[in-house]
Amino acid sequence: MTKKSLEYCSLSYLNIWLSTDRKCCKALESGNRKEKLEALKNAASAYRIARNLPSKYEEESGKNRYEPVVEILETVKKPDLGVNPVAKIKEIEKAISKQYGNRSVLSLTTKFMWLTFKKPVLIYDSQARIALETPVGDLNAFYSKWKEAYEAKKHEVAQACDKLPSVYLYSVDQQQGTKSYVEEIASSDWFRERVFDIYLWNRGLDS
Repeated sequence: MTKKSLEYCSLSYLNIWLSTDRKCCKALESGNRKEKLEALKNAASAYRIARNLPSKYEEESGKNRYEPVVEILETVKKPDLGVNPVAKIKEIEKAISKQYGNRSVLSLTTKFMWLTFKKPVLIYDSQARIALETPVGDLNAFYSKWKEAYEAKKHEVAQACDKLPSVYLYSVDQQQGTKSYVEEIASSDWFRERVFDIYLWNRGLDS
């Protein structure tokens, strides 16, 4: 398959941010309970992970869709994550899994936690794991290899992101994604890390 450039990946994530992640992050960071539930519903649909949390477990306990997840996430404050959030992620993963029949929810947990806190959470994705060649389920190894790989590409990622304001008219939402807005977010560490996620995802897909 054709290797995807970092420029391609930067525009891809800009469009994901404008169409999905931006609203989800805003709701999960500062929204009310109803807004958070809706954000998780939208995120689960966009990331195709809804099936990982069967609704029957919520129905049995008389709770709304994704309410157990919101309740768990609300117990976490960003300072709890520290510099290396692996231990806290595993703790939250275990709590979510317990509410849904002890299913495997590591990737889902990192996605929901990233949308809530951004840095220092990294999204554990199967395609990224393949690209990094780490063992299945080994979050410590994934973090180590991800950071090592990002450091090697950090300058190139920055260069690609710096070009985004010049192509803002190619985004899915120019009303929100103005040139000045794109300049602001494209210079953020969290945005550049997500661009690298897209790069790894494509590498894993092509493997």
